[in-house]
Amino acid sequence: MNMMDEKDCIAKIVSGDTERYRQLVDRYQTGLIIHCENILKNRQEGEDIAQDAFIKAYKNLRNFSAEKAHFSTWLYRIATNLCIDTLRKNKRKVHVEDIECHLDAVLPKHIEEDEIARLQKLITELEPPKYAEIIKAYFWEGKSYQQLADAYGTTTGTIGTWMSRAKRQLKEKLA
Repeated sequence: MNMMDEKDCIAKIVSGDTERYRQLVDRYQTGLIIHCENILKNRQEGEDIAQDAFIKAYKNLRNFSAEKAHFSTWLYRIATNLCIDTLRKNKRKVHVEDIECHLDAVLPKHIEEDEIARLQKLITELEPPKYAEIIKAYFWEGKSYQQLADAYGTTTGTIGTWMSRAKRQLKEKLA
């Protein structure tokens, strides 16, 4: 779904075709869960907050302005605020630098479909092939480092190392 399709989808939802909201959920769900998990340091809480963010966004969709921000930016801001509220409510400390780091790293930028295809192609070219597998499993399937460690019979530290190497390779290929 490109940006124009997304604006059209939102207009149809606001006009009463509420079933179309599923398209937006399907597009952003995995990334939003990972975003919330990274802030909260808890997968289950991340899933819960992501769901709450989708509900809140749906209820306030009439207030959304595509001229001010992309839907994804607006949705991630809602989720980030809900995460911060949860951390405060549970009296867990959150450092401003951590939140800013997550926002910079995870907030989605508008990516055209040809850029997505290029990125997917570059990921399949990573060496060794397990780097491509862990990138796909983590970012697209929403698997945790622990799940990946279990699947590969290794430690989360090793998964972290592989992830860093994979990202470094991707950065070089994109340069």
